[in-house]
Amino acid sequence: MDPSNGFYNRKEDKVTLAIDLSVKDEKTEKCISDPNKSNGKISMDIEKVSEFAREVILSERKSETVHIKGFQWKILAEIKTKKESTDNEKCLAIYLLCDAPEKIKNWSCKSCAIFRIVSQKSGVPDIRRELDDHIFDNKENSWRYSNFISFAELIDHDKGFYDKSEDKVTIAIDVTVKEVKMEDKS
Repeated sequence: MDPSNGFYNRKEDKVTLAIDLSVKDEKTEKCISDPNKSNGKISMDIEKVSEFAREVILSERKSETVHIKGFQWKILAEIKTKKESTDNEKCLAIYLLCDAPEKIKNWSCKSCAIFRIVSQKSGVPDIRRELDDHIFDNKENSWRYSNFISFAELIDHDKGFYDKSEDKVTIAIDVTVKEVKMEDKS
């Protein structure tokens, strides 16, 4: 054992191994992480942002589902008109959605989250909003920032959040589940 490689602890005469286990989905061939872990990251690219903003009827996008502590988590992004705006200024609303497995009747999930619009420009920090100790349950399964950022600021190339060449924006939410309560339907 060579102690200079950092794997062997000579003082305690031991080697510590860590395994980050993921499972391969048979249908999609994608690796998925442990659905029972207490934290995870949901991310989505909003492609064709310029079209997204012009949609009149239903201007929303949903991420793929990520399983964290047995719950199904998604991001929902919408373009909305600011209520206090006199010139119909648009803004980006970001929702965090949480659902329990189908067989669960009553449930609650105390969680915290960090909502981010990911910077596309080196040296520009992400825009962050934090949610502390929110309780999601079968009656209220979402939380939103209805005016996360104005659309004009979002697509301002100089701000660094909009990739003009690919016409996309990336949203990410880091979720940590602190406490879970579940009641089976049967």
